[in-house]
Amino acid sequence: MTGIIDRAALGALQRPYVVVDRSTLVDANGSDQVTTVMVALKAGTDVNAWVALHAPEFKEPLSLEPSELYTSGFDKQMLALRLGFVLISAIAFMSCAFIVGTGMTTAVAEQQKELAIARCVGASRRQVFMSQVWAGAALCGAGGIAGVPLGVALAALLRWWFREWLSDGFFMSWAGIGLAVGGSLLAGIGGSLWPAWQASSTSPLAALAPRVRAPRRAGIAWLGVAGLACLAMQVALLLVPDGGARFWTYALLGIPLLHAGWFMLSVPALWLVATALSGGIERALRVPRGLLSGAVQQAPYRLGFTAGALMVGVSILTSTWTNGTAVVRDISERVRISDGFVFKANGMSVAEQDRIKAIPGVQGTVPIGYLPLKVIGETVFGVEGIGTPNVVCIGFPPEEFLAINRLDWIQGTPESALPKLKTGAGILVAKEFLVARGKKPGDHIRLGGGKTEKDYEIVGVVGAAGLDVAVQFFGIRSVYTENAVSCVFMDFDEVARSFGSREAFILQVDIDDASPPELDAQLSDAVTDRVPGAVFASGRAIRKTILEVGDRILMITSAIAFAALALACFGVGNVVAANIGARTFEFGVLRATGATPGLLARLVLGEVLLLTIAGAGIGTALGLHLARMGVLWHKELGGQEIVFEPPLAPLAIGWAVLLIMTIASAMPAVRALMKRSVRELVS
Repeated sequence: MTGIIDRAALGALQRPYVVVDRSTLVDANGSDQVTTVMVALKAGTDVNAWVALHAPEFKEPLSLEPSELYTSGFDKQMLALRLGFVLISAIAFMSCAFIVGTGMTTAVAEQQKELAIARCVGASRRQVFMSQVWAGAALCGAGGIAGVPLGVALAALLRWWFREWLSDGFFMSWAGIGLAVGGSLLAGIGGSLWPAWQASSTSPLAALAPRVRAPRRAGIAWLGVAGLACLAMQVALLLVPDGGARFWTYALLGIPLLHAGWFMLSVPALWLVATALSGGIERALRVPRGLLSGAVQQAPYRLGFTAGALMVGVSILTSTWTNGTAVVRDISERVRISDGFVFKANGMSVAEQDRIKAIPGVQGTVPIGYLPLKVIGETVFGVEGIGTPNVVCIGFPPEEFLAINRLDWIQGTPESALPKLKTGAGILVAKEFLVARGKKPGDHIRLGGGKTEKDYEIVGVVGAAGLDVAVQFFGIRSVYTENAVSCVFMDFDEVARSFGSREAFILQVDIDDASPPELDAQLSDAVTDRVPGAVFASGRAIRKTILEVGDRILMITSAIAFAALALACFGVGNVVAANIGARTFEFGVLRATGATPGLLARLVLGEVLLLTIAGAGIGTALGLHLARMGVLWHKELGGQEIVFEPPLAPLAIGWAVLLIMTIASAMPAVRALMKRSVRELVS
């Protein structure tokens, strides 16, 4: 090894590769075939004009194209990644706004008399309102400014830790810094709107009155109605007829409405949880009857919004595990255990195919060609401008392919499809075409590659038999080409005639279903010995890799979810401390009438338990809502039908971790309460 090169990441299944001199490759493969020639032009040359001038000199299957065309796929991937980053950041800032709203609601309740005095000496409602808005903006602005150097330091630390992989050095993202500060300010302003309205709408006389009056149930009910209205509007946005417009409407308006709606519902949810469970918790904690329920129902907004702040982490955990496990299961189940695939980058000759077929344990083989083609005139998968127009074109000898592959014929039959497949007029499409865009037998689709465009009739809709997964597993994707989505199946000779691709890059191998796992290693060694440069992978190996990658991704998202829970629990600790501070006289009276310090601790922990249950419940509901939307978008944009089946074990772990975190965050304030004497509490 003489060096380590930089390589762009193109997906979880991307395979490692090495760069060698061509002579070394010839010795390994026995072939000196050239696949790509890169042309460097003089500085100042108009690339597009030069390509247009010389393109006619190249005949099929050669093609001269500017590098911008090849890198457009990578650019679209980067655009999609940036979009995902912005959406995730928006959700994080909404979570921040919920925490700010909770803390400021508590502060407004504590400062009611001070705000009333300000109104009495001439402050207007507008001034009181804006004072809270400015306080929220200042609070989060300061947090954003303080967080920038912390984030930069963390990024620099990660770059140092992974310096062998991040060899290009450290780059400051000013756009990211602007997003951090701007998002923090917006979160502070958004989170302060409710407490600002609450502070400005209360009359001075009402604010100066004793605070023993319980909140009106009508206010809680109206907040629930507002939350349901937000959810109804989010569902109504799905009625937008155009698929691309429907996605952007959901991303820009639907997600904020969805989170805001469930956050508003956290107050009625806490009220219902307190009504239903207070009696049982009072008996379990040995708290006098009515003491816990009365304390919770006296401050439903404060505790309800605190429960709402807990929901984001639970929702991330719920949605990612529900959708993630379904996607991994769907992809892994496409590959049969008996499938085996041999890949050679420069194609396999007939003699090489025969040598592989003669290996003991191989029951049959079929050569597979690979070619990325564009769907002309329409975006079949994804969103216009971001989704790729490419599909994987699988070239195959129809009779041999259908004999070795037990295809799942969703529409059409082998008998009706075979004649048009042989003539090259018809193609098979994967079921994603049917699910995403309703493509069915008899419909026509126009495919293009290089300078060739041609119309084909769909003669059948089938399962992809794991070939789309195998293509990604072997890394037959370049940074210079657009990712291909789903498959079309075309006669091998038609691929050669129309698109100039005559090589069998993949040889599908049929292995006995009862073969032991040890056979995989034996076949891999035999393939390498008989065909230098060829790589073998069994269905077992591919499925194992998919499951391992899926587990890693789910672990990363779970870490993000638990980090969000930890952040929200800091807010819980602050609210509990403020709640204790606002009720010190009440606790002093209880102590004076015989209550022990332990009883006060159990009372406070009972409140924490109720708001944790409400937060976990509302977060799970939000997560299931997001997961259901994920099922919808997988179907509409990718044609992938995944099941909606929430995994119970991760959710139970998330609930347990949340309970431990909230109790731990409340313990400092509880211990301080237990140490205070009756005189200190009532003074």
